[in-house]
Amino acid sequence: MDDFLLREAEHKEAVADELATSAEPAVLKEAERQRATASELRAEWERRQPAAQPAAAPVAAAAEAEDTPEIAILREYIIDTIKTCYDPEIPVNVYDLGLIYNIAIAPDCKVDVKMTLTAPGCPAAGILPGEVEEKVRSVPGVTGVALELVWEPPWDQNKMSQAARLQLGIDW
Repeated sequence: MDDFLLREAEHKEAVADELATSAEPAVLKEAERQRATASELRAEWERRQPAAQPAAAPVAAAAEAEDTPEIAILREYIIDTIKTCYDPEIPVNVYDLGLIYNIAIAPDCKVDVKMTLTAPGCPAAGILPGEVEEKVRSVPGVTGVALELVWEPPWDQNKMSQAARLQLGIDW
C-alpha cells in the first residue's frame, strides 16, 4: 500500500505539471488541486515509512521513471481506463485489486499489459482479460495492445491498494 500511495502522489504531480502549462484559470486551479492531493499522499507515505513494506507495486516503477512526458500522460490515461474494469465477483476495479502487474509502453505507443486473476479457476478468466485489452486499445494514442495473462507471482490480498482494502473492509 505504501508503494501505491507514493505512485499515486507521483501520478498527481505529473498531471499537475502537465496542467500547469495551460493559460486557462480553471485548468490551473485543477493543477493546484492535483498538487495538494499529491502532497497529502506523500505525507501519508512518509508517515508510514517506519512500518513494514508491503508487496511490490503492481506497475513497475522503473518503467514509469523512464517515461517521456507524453508516455507518462498516456500511462495515466491507460491506468484511468483500466480502473473502469471490474471483477464481476468483487466490487473493486482490477487495477486497485492488484491484478495489473505491469504496463509497458513502447515509444511507438504499443502497450504490453501483464495481468493476473485472483485464481486460475476464476470465472472471469474468459471475460476480464479481453475487456482490459479492449479498453486499453480504446485509449487515444495507443497504437497496439498485447495482453499477457500470468500466474506468477500468484495474486494475494497484499497486492490490493488501500482504497480496495477499505472498500472491502479488509484490515492490514
